[in-house]
Amino acid sequence: MLRYLVLLFMLPFIDLYVLVELTGHIGILNTLLVILATGIIGAEVVRREGLKVVRKMSSSVTAEEVSRNMLEGALLAIGGLMLITPGLITDLLGLVLVFGPTRQRIMLKIVGRFKNSSNVRFEVETF
Repeated sequence: MLRYLVLLFMLPFIDLYVLVELTGHIGILNTLLVILATGIIGAEVVRREGLKVVRKMSSSVTAEEVSRNMLEGALLAIGGLMLITPGLITDLLGLVLVFGPTRQRIMLKIVGRFKNSSNVRFEVETF
């Protein structure tokens, strides 16, 4: 867990380094255009995928479906935030989280990790 936190704190510096190197190779205007294009494309993909998640949430019946759809919505929101953050690495990670098949695989890993953990219990209260 500590290594993930260290990587999370190092990510902005790595992203800045990649942007500076890219600017040196293709120029500042082209770098700005790449950042702008990934932001626009990412916003459209997040909008489209977000509508799908909202539709799935509205048709969810069981608590497990609701929980899974909430997790999917959270991953989509994190991916969207990463896409609007300037930087190529964060854009790539954001696209991975926003792209449906990869987001599903990440969700399965997260759910599997929580189900296998003896410290976490899923409970549903009914009124």
